[in-house]
Amino acid sequence: MESPQESSSALSPAAIVILALLAGAAALLSATGNRMASLLAVVTAASEATVAGLIVLSAGGYGYAVIRRIAPPDAPKALVAATAAGVGVWMLSTTMLIVGSLTTGLLRGWLWWPIVAVGVLLAGWWGRKSTEGLHLPRRLDGRTLIWVLLAVAVGLWISGATRSPGVWQESFSDEYDVLEYHLQVPREYYNNQHITGLDHNCYSHYPLGVEMLYLLAMCLRGGAYEGVFLAKFTHGMFAILSVVAIWGTLRREEELRGRLSAVLLATAPLTIYMSWLGMVELAEVFYMTLALLWLRQWIAGTSPRSAVCLGLALGGACAVKYLSVGFVVVPMAAVMLGIGWKRLTLVGHTLAALALTGLLFSPWLVRNTLLTGNPVFPLATQYFGKGHWPGESQQRWVDGHSSQRKPPVPAPADWQMPPQPTSAELFYQNFMMSQWFGPLLKLLAGLAVCALFASAGRTNTWDWALAAVWVIQLAVWVTMTQGMPPRFLMPALAPMSLLAGGLLVQVSRIQANPLRSAATRPEHGPWGMALAVAAFIAAAGINLAVAYGVFRDVGGRLPAQGVSADQIAGLWPWKQAQELPPDSRILTVGEAKAFYLPNGTIYATAFDDHPLAAMAGRGLSPAEMIAELRRMGVTHLWVDWPEILRLSHTYGYPSVLSDGLVKRLSAGLHPSIPILELLQQEGLKVYQELDLPTPPAASAPASQTATSQATQPVGGPVITIYALPGILPIPAETTTKPR
Repeated sequence: MESPQESSSALSPAAIVILALLAGAAALLSATGNRMASLLAVVTAASEATVAGLIVLSAGGYGYAVIRRIAPPDAPKALVAATAAGVGVWMLSTTMLIVGSLTTGLLRGWLWWPIVAVGVLLAGWWGRKSTEGLHLPRRLDGRTLIWVLLAVAVGLWISGATRSPGVWQESFSDEYDVLEYHLQVPREYYNNQHITGLDHNCYSHYPLGVEMLYLLAMCLRGGAYEGVFLAKFTHGMFAILSVVAIWGTLRREEELRGRLSAVLLATAPLTIYMSWLGMVELAEVFYMTLALLWLRQWIAGTSPRSAVCLGLALGGACAVKYLSVGFVVVPMAAVMLGIGWKRLTLVGHTLAALALTGLLFSPWLVRNTLLTGNPVFPLATQYFGKGHWPGESQQRWVDGHSSQRKPPVPAPADWQMPPQPTSAELFYQNFMMSQWFGPLLKLLAGLAVCALFASAGRTNTWDWALAAVWVIQLAVWVTMTQGMPPRFLMPALAPMSLLAGGLLVQVSRIQANPLRSAATRPEHGPWGMALAVAAFIAAAGINLAVAYGVFRDVGGRLPAQGVSADQIAGLWPWKQAQELPPDSRILTVGEAKAFYLPNGTIYATAFDDHPLAAMAGRGLSPAEMIAELRRMGVTHLWVDWPEILRLSHTYGYPSVLSDGLVKRLSAGLHPSIPILELLQQEGLKVYQELDLPTPPAASAPASQTATSQATQPVGGPVITIYALPGILPIPAETTTKPR
């Protein structure tokens, strides 16, 4: 292939940089809508992305101390460096878990800034010779225009990552999970200065490898709200690591495939979309990418060292999400066994990789065992124990997370099973017709699999392995998940991108149009390269257009570029909670998205035992309940009526907290539930009511099934704040109406 220096269409590095900057700036300006918002986004990104980069660099410094002794000596440097970062991230997260669990008061910047600094110094020491001999060429060929596409993706990333969580439309952004546990659990740990299981939030028992980095961000920035942007940019860094790993690993032998695959992954709509959110899926993609690249090394040399590094990648994936077991570990283990089942040595390599997977997964398994007796709580409670859960909570979780839709626990009297699409219909809707995976990216990956079968064994084993991993991931997604949420399938983006890139390289090698007759076909020609370039630009361009369209469609309710989380907490409806009298403490009913509610707010997820339901279950009288609430320090109840309706008709909600609500709303009565009526007899009074028309069913979170329109309140209060006896209601004229 022609070198950059020999290219007749060479460009100067300055021209490439200028084009990339202009493309990224145009994407950012167009997405945000105005120059001031773009400027705020750039300023925020410059600060937070720099610190996020330092965290990754620090992780690499610590991780390389381990990887340098494990990785094969001939392994690509980029793959070794990316793996060092992945192992280092696990080391930082696990250190945070251990320190926070065994101590109180050490989740502070004065401890963690030096820890990050030492890692950065180590990275500088390990890499002190790696830059020797590097120089920027004076001329670059047209292939470097690929950086323009990456710049557009970065511009879109910045436009979304600089918006505080909670300002998006929930139908697209999965902010429910973000505000309920991805950011809320680290926030509670930071405020308590201690890490432990939270009986009111079962998600605190998940593997929290990425959430520990969010806690680190809060420590470094000196507050939960202050660390939000750093947390989101840290999540986005996993996408950058994935791109670097693919590009750098394939540079020596398959440079074109590496470039094309990396850009297809970077521009995939789901990749960009997740970079806007404080979630964990990009870490899954990163570890999946590492595992696939180490699989390539293992296939090429069958080195036990490559198998060990592969196992470290699988363990890192499990430490960030339970679903990685099904979407990362199972496909990789199946492929490794399929390749090496005839050789006992290779089977041993697979078992060694799985042993290391378990080792990196073990801190979370041990923690859960000590706290609940169940190593994978809240999963498999039927087999390993239900921990602190009462029977109803356990059943609600089991039924709510089964592969098939089941009735709520308990089912309301008016509940009817809505029409359920078949698995084939869901696959068609959520994958075949979904734009999240990139329309042409899916097509190219599918054609790559077809080409494998058409090649009759002339392709390498790694391509078959990529196809097998992808097929197994699709099978797990279809058979094991309820509703087949697209983001659950995110790890599949790695094999899809690598398959698509490989297909484009094969097409580029076609010298003449194969559809023409042999007599009229020229002996040589650029036909294949032109087609490959056109297909690549179309695929990446459509990816970016879809991501841009998503951002503009769900740009949120607020112009929030660079607006801090504490400012968002001062807006409606959270403002009313922040303005309660000093020493107030809220107990929420229905609402579990507690991130913007005041510190110390008491809440419970739909799957955890609610304090009021627990009191009723113990047979306490209304007067005893009031006394119990006072002992808990509760002064106000925050009741979210639409959320009670939604939960009671999807997962289920305790009867004492939901019975009769639909009937009252249908009769045009003020919303109420049995337990509140009892407490009002003991002096509980309405403190404030917040009125807002209920959004249509389409705006409920996509991962949740909305209640029928008939059970949605069409007027009246959306949120009612009650005061315990002795707390005076605010004057009627100061009751806040929605803006």
